[in-house]
Order: sequence, then structure tokens, then C-alpha cells
Amino acid sequence: MQDAASPPTAPAAMSTGNKKRPRLDLATDTRERKRGKSMFGLVLGTLNKAKNEDKQRNASEAAKKRQLIEQRLQDKLRKETDSVRRAEEAKKDKTIANRKEEELQLKDSIYKLRRTRIPLLANFLSTSDQIPSEEAESTPSTSDPLAPVPRAHPPPLYYLPAILTPAQEAFLKRRKAEVTEAAEKEWETFRAERTTSVEDISRLRQRVAEEEERKKSERSEVNGGEAEQDVKMGDEDAKESNGTSAAKKNEEPLGQMEVDDESRIPPSKDGKKEPVRSSTDATPAGMTQTEGADEDDAVEY
Repeated sequence: MQDAASPPTAPAAMSTGNKKRPRLDLATDTRERKRGKSMFGLVLGTLNKAKNEDKQRNASEAAKKRQLIEQRLQDKLRKETDSVRRAEEAKKDKTIANRKEEELQLKDSIYKLRRTRIPLLANFLSTSDQIPSEEAESTPSTSDPLAPVPRAHPPPLYYLPAILTPAQEAFLKRRKAEVTEAAEKEWETFRAERTTSVEDISRLRQRVAEEEERKKSERSEVNGGEAEQDVKMGDEDAKESNGTSAAKKNEEPLGQMEVDDESRIPPSKDGKKEPVRSSTDATPAGMTQTEGADEDDAVEY
């Protein structure tokens, strides 16, 4: 059984040995590879060309002008922002200066009135005064001499007796000295405060004046630039108008020339102008009109 089965194996081995493997088409692969390389090279070349064009565009005069215009616009925007901010600050400073000036004027009138009125009232007695006895005159008073009279019902009244007692005289004398001293002290304090406030107001006014001066200078510069531009545009328009007028003068209309030619035709005896004959209509000398007509009708063979 084994011997009978062994012979068929040999032809099978031979058949497998004779079978050829499929070969790869290397020529096609090389062509595809070359085509891919060429396409890749074209893409790289296009990208490099665009990159170079971008560099040239940035380095060109138009790009420089564009960058210069953008820089000018940024500078203009920054200047306008600064001018608006300064204008707002100047407006605020002006408002503060006006308010401080009004407050200072009000305080000045009040302290001036207190300085003159309170010492005058110190010469009179009031119904609300508590005059100490002669034993308590040596004790200093702890109350504020400039304090207003306390309100009550009925309100206190100022009076001055014709004959004063010794206690009243001492009370009036001591109170007048204390009120005068306190009023002068209060006035000196207000004067120092007024000096400081005046300096602050002057500084604010100066800042507002500087801002207004700056605005005037900017307006004058803008107006001067606009005037220069108008002059340049006027010169260009004048040049263009001169060029167009010169061109119009050099051009001679055809209709006028024809009219001039007709005007040169001498009038006939009847007053009518004879038409000008062309060179083809003119007949040579020694030839009648009929002969000229026959020659014209003749056909050359």
C-alpha cells in the first residue's frame, strides 16, 4: 500500500517546481515613482515661489507704503485717544476749580462777617448769659467764646444796661478779650487754608489753559495742512486745464476747414458761387468737352 501510494507524489513535486512565480512590473513602479517625485517637486516649487513672492511683496515699495500708512494711522489713533483723555481731564479740572472757587468765596464772606460781627456782639449782654459772681471771676471759662447763642423759647435778647455792675463789667471785659483773640485765631487759620486753596485753583486753571492752548495749536496745524493740500490740488487742476486747452487749440475742426474752402470760391456775375471742379473733371487743353466725355466712356481692353 505504501509503495503504491508513493509514485504519484513525484509528478506533484515536479508540477510545483515547474510553476513560475509572478514577477512584479518594476518599470511601472519606477514610472509611478518618478511621477510622484515630479509632482512633489512641482508642489515644493509652487510653495517656494509663493514664499518668494510674499517676501518680494513685503519688501516692495507698496508694502513699505502700506506699513507707513498703518503706522501713521496707529499714531493718529493714539494721539486722538490722548487728546480725548486730556480733554476729559481738563473738563474735570475746570469743574473742580469752579466748585472750589465758589466754596472759597462763600467761606471768605462767612469768616469776614464772623470776624467783624462777633466782637461787636461781645460788647452786649444777653438774656442767656450766666454772669458769675465776684468770687468766681478768677476761674477761667471752659466754653468756646465763638459758640453761637443757644436757641430757646423765647429767643435770647441782647441788651446793655445804662449802669453796669462790677460783675457785669468784668464779664464783658473778659468775654470781649476772649472773643477778639478767638476771632483773630480763626481768621489766621482760614487765611492759611485760603492760600492753599488759591494755589490749587491756580494749578487747575493753568492745566486747563495749557490744554486749550494745545487744542488751538493742533487746530492751526490741521488747518495749515488742509490749506497746503488745497494749494497743491489747485496747482494740479490748473496744470490739467492748461494741458487740455493747449490740446484743444492744436486740434483744428474739419467743418471749419470746409467752410473756409467754400468761402474762397469767387462769386459769379449773377452773385452765385461756382462749384470747384476736381482734377478728374478738368479737361486738358485743346480737347472739347465731347471728346473728354468720349474718352471717359471709352473702355480699355
